[in-house]
Amino acid sequence: MRILLLFFAALALGALAASPVQAANYEFSTSVHTPGLSVSDISVTVSDNIKNENIRWDERDVALLKKALLKKVSNRLNRQNLMNKDGVRLELVLVDITPNRPTFREMSKRPSLNYVSFGLGGAEVDAHFIAADGTELGKMHYRYYADNLYDYSAGATTWYDARRSFDKFSRRLVKELITPSSS
Repeated sequence: MRILLLFFAALALGALAASPVQAANYEFSTSVHTPGLSVSDISVTVSDNIKNENIRWDERDVALLKKALLKKVSNRLNRQNLMNKDGVRLELVLVDITPNRPTFREMSKRPSLNYVSFGLGGAEVDAHFIAADGTELGKMHYRYYADNLYDYSAGATTWYDARRSFDKFSRRLVKELITPSSS
């Protein structure tokens, strides 16, 4: 009996080891190829798709995410000394968002939902670098959506993956400003 149990345990471990690791749904592109850019001012706006959504989130959620994106990017730029009063203007556009849990707005519109419900979330952000004379120096596009539930704990918040996306975006933004890629 023990041999049979050990056989099935080894079989299960082998199946887990052989299963492919899934990567997140991630996309990045940039047209910024100027080393040494610094940023003087950051603004955050949202796309029409986000503005016009009236079932899944409300203005409170959007304001919270705009503030989180602004804070994450400005803190990361400040840590790397990339904020400078003579720098370029950085205009961030929150293109798309998906919550991990139902928002209060969504739960009020769909009574069958429960806050315990959980799904995959993420965000999409565009960045435009604007010179003092108003010309666009380049832009970046960043998209991150989780594609599996294995990494989550019961404590994941409504906007967990969106905030995770902001963190990953801010890291990539700083990396590109310090050493631009050739993509």
